[in-house]
Amino acid sequence: MTCWKTINLSKDYGFHRIILISLISMFIAFILFYLPMNLLHSSTQLREDGAIYFLLALLLIYPLHATLHVLPFWITGKKLTLTFKWMYGIIPIVSTRSKHSLSKPFIIFVMGTPFLFITALMLCACVVFPGYIHYFSIIAAINFGLCVPDFIYLGQFIKAPRSCTVEEIEDGYDILIHN
Repeated sequence: MTCWKTINLSKDYGFHRIILISLISMFIAFILFYLPMNLLHSSTQLREDGAIYFLLALLLIYPLHATLHVLPFWITGKKLTLTFKWMYGIIPIVSTRSKHSLSKPFIIFVMGTPFLFITALMLCACVVFPGYIHYFSIIAAINFGLCVPDFIYLGQFIKAPRSCTVEEIEDGYDILIHN
């Protein structure tokens, strides 16, 4: 096997640039999510009695996002290493490491799962609970910001040759092709 491309976001784009793009994406996603929902439910009075649940959701959005990357592995029975750490004693951090090479369609599914699942969940929540669309819009926007590195990876994986395999390395991914 030959390495077609190595993807290391910190080296390719820089940590601060990715953070900046994520923050800008969060603001744009909030605007694009909240405004149409607010127009759809313009007669609905926004409620503020769910602030505790909203704060809890904010604390859990990153661990849920990371866990949703693991969901395709659980569904297919593929092996991976899962590590939990605590940041500041209250925020759980989930780290994963695949033990084997992954096919191109599978890694695309893995990278897209958190965006598709959480965004769909927030859209449904906006329809069912229109009084809380501001909370759901913020959660969806934060998830979109967390998905920015996933989208960058997705772009690289989609451009890769059809029959490639992907291996997770220390700081990113190697896209391998068969000789």
